[in-house]
Amino acid sequence: MANYCCATRTNYFRVKDPESFKSFMHTVYGSEEPVDVWEETDRSGNKVFGFGCYGVIAGVCGDEEEYEESCYDDFIEGLQRYVADDDAIIILESGNEKLRYLVGQAEIITSKEYRFVNIADIAKLRAAELLNNPNWSTKLSY
Repeated sequence: MANYCCATRTNYFRVKDPESFKSFMHTVYGSEEPVDVWEETDRSGNKVFGFGCYGVIAGVCGDEEEYEESCYDDFIEGLQRYVADDDAIIILESGNEKLRYLVGQAEIITSKEYRFVNIADIAKLRAAELLNNPNWSTKLSY
């Protein structure tokens, strides 16, 4: 049996309240190590933030031993409260479990919406389009 190994990272994005956002991010933890938060200034002079870690982001619970699904939901809802109304946070995750599972995914968070995108699903859809066969499928995880 192999362990899942991955890295998680975001784009740079603007927030409504930088100080409150930084406080919120102090409550976020990763599965393997702390989540790093980066702060820069964009070309317009606005503060922008990014974050990431090795492993997955587990959520905003105070005690990692009591992780629940809602911890991650709370994390996403928190990001929605802080991201600027005209900006988006894109969380990228890339990982593997030996060569059995190769994962590439993105979560897109705006102040109003959330979407999950899986690279394997996109690739299968695009291949079916290129083949002009909407029923075409293949096995990518094995």
